[in-house]
Amino acid sequence: MITISAEALRKFAYDAFMKVGLNKANASLVSDVLVDADLRGVHSHGVQNLPRWARGFLKGHLELEVTHEDIDEGPITVIDGQGSLGVLASDIAMDAAIKRAKKYGIGIAGVKNSSHFGPAAYYTMKALHQHQIGFCTTNGPAVMAPWGGKDALLSNNPFSYAIPAGDEPPIVLDMACSVSARGRIRMMARENETLPEGWAITKDGEPTTDPREAVEGTVLPFGGYKGYGIAVINEILSAALTGALFSFEVGGISKGPAESELQNHEQAAWGCGHVFGAIDINRFGNGDNFQKRVAYLSRTLRESPTAKGHERIYLPGEIEFELKKKREVDGIPLKPTTVSLINTFARDEIGIMALESYCSNAFKP
Repeated sequence: MITISAEALRKFAYDAFMKVGLNKANASLVSDVLVDADLRGVHSHGVQNLPRWARGFLKGHLELEVTHEDIDEGPITVIDGQGSLGVLASDIAMDAAIKRAKKYGIGIAGVKNSSHFGPAAYYTMKALHQHQIGFCTTNGPAVMAPWGGKDALLSNNPFSYAIPAGDEPPIVLDMACSVSARGRIRMMARENETLPEGWAITKDGEPTTDPREAVEGTVLPFGGYKGYGIAVINEILSAALTGALFSFEVGGISKGPAESELQNHEQAAWGCGHVFGAIDINRFGNGDNFQKRVAYLSRTLRESPTAKGHERIYLPGEIEFELKKKREVDGIPLKPTTVSLINTFARDEIGIMALESYCSNAFKP
């Protein structure tokens, strides 16, 4: 592993996105989304996505800006992602939901004509600063078969909740409806690792533990029909409610040879949708008491007896919370294949210095 400071990684990503045409505010935002994912240990949504996203802007597949005038017409609004990276419209949308929750007690913002928005928790956690509960979900290109099927018709349709918990770490749930994120499978393919059984099937519908076959095939829902059922609900909220495309109508995912997708994938303007929500906990009575009760629940669960083979009980998001605090001090460990991937893009396609040049003493093999 190669360890790099968050500051250096963020500056490298910022320079890369500035180089492909983003303005300062958007380059800063997109860089922060990627680095925050790596800080929290969610590497499937971290800087390994930098070449894919930046290449989308570089080649004109994504618009460089999302313009939106936030007109207050009640607690619900819909934002047009305008064919850009989902991060840009999603940040606007979450802010709009939070703003409405302050005024109306609840705020909902839908997004259509969008694309990949990165880690869902990035947006829901913004509500925590306003003592609100945050929620979001999204669809995207079809990568998952319905339960009992073999053709990819659904995205893995991730969703997230973030709940303030007083003096305890916030409760943050961020999960896809597939057993594993497709980005993680791409990482495992680059490392020539073996998938656990039950994660994916080949394009012919056969079970596989080969990540390259999984990239060409489809991922499977977690919990069988239960994960499939949640994915269908999230599909409806993300697409039917907002006016976006369904997952099987969205383009932009390579289904050719796995090597091509792993090295040269370009982010497309998918036309997918997202929904963001915020709830003002004070509208239900005493917000401070709510947080005390959530903190009490957290401590009760964490301090309960552990089962055989387990040393500790964690709350949703607690591992990521602790990992981020540690990595902000000690740096972010990245796999050499990830560093090679982003360095190759930086050198060969946009002509900026390699990651090592940003690190000085912070770069530790």
